[in-house]
Amino acid sequence: MKRIQSIDILRGATVALMVLVNNPGSWACVWPPLRHAAWNGLTLADLVFPLFLFVMGVSMYFSFRKSGYRLSWKVLKRALLLVGIGLLLNWIGGMVWSHSASLTELRWTGVLQRFGLCFGIGAVLVCTLPHKALPWVSAFILALYAGILLLGNGYAYSADNILSRADRFLLPEAHLYLDNGVDPEGILSTLPCIAHTLIGFLVGKLLADKNARKTLLTGAALLGIGLLVSLWLPLNKKVWSPSFVLVLCGIGTLLLCILYYLTDEKHIWKHTGFFMAFGTNAIFCYVMGHVVAWILDGSGAHRWFAQTYASTSVWLSFAYAVFCVLLVWLSVRPLQRRGLFIKL
Repeated sequence: MKRIQSIDILRGATVALMVLVNNPGSWACVWPPLRHAAWNGLTLADLVFPLFLFVMGVSMYFSFRKSGYRLSWKVLKRALLLVGIGLLLNWIGGMVWSHSASLTELRWTGVLQRFGLCFGIGAVLVCTLPHKALPWVSAFILALYAGILLLGNGYAYSADNILSRADRFLLPEAHLYLDNGVDPEGILSTLPCIAHTLIGFLVGKLLADKNARKTLLTGAALLGIGLLVSLWLPLNKKVWSPSFVLVLCGIGTLLLCILYYLTDEKHIWKHTGFFMAFGTNAIFCYVMGHVVAWILDGSGAHRWFAQTYASTSVWLSFAYAVFCVLLVWLSVRPLQRRGLFIKL
């Protein structure tokens, strides 16, 4: 089956933006859109992770359709591999940034760990339940999570938050990353991310049916309902609030519609190689983003640049981040030219 370019492009754009966000020249001087919202709110940086998760859900539809929606060892292996790579990145990162290789302080949660959990649980649901039931499952998960937030002080930016208390009950505190008491990739807040993945899967089905009108209406409805819900449940990436799920899935659906029209349907936008390089080897590029940061820090180049230039100039700090993106692109370019895909 021919690859759908728009999916690869959107995935690639999110990975490139993720590298950009994670590698400023100086954390003391960051271009405001590339800073995550301190708590409630939404910035450009807050789009990255959820759009990547959304695209994973979209891709799952096409991937599982090939196998007739059958669970296999390959699915479990991929979920475990994502978790394992995430743990490895955390361990190496601990050695580079904190000069500590102690497993007693290894962070167990993280971006790839969340991807692995959502992929594995999402795979079980889409392969065992009727697809007509999936919208109701997603709605139930989000409604349940909304209740947990409302009843459990879920919008408190502190250790009193129900998410923080649940995470500390399920995992030793030494293995959590606590942002003012809350782990942004904690266990309990993975619950709405499963709904997020299922919505992506359902949008993938609409895309496969080539129902452009219905897909556009779905995106607009998700965005509109999400903004309405945000009047009571604010947009918040760190708790992955229900309104955040709906708004980001709406944005993802609309972006995918536009890209599909420009690339797969009308072939108007043909210069997509840069984003395709990131999108066809997304996890490799995500890992290389960390490797580039470690190498530049280990060589002293990042510290020198941060202290000498980037700490006083937003644009020099931004230029450094762009430089890191280009280094990752150069690392994946040979794979793209040879048509090689590193599959997990």
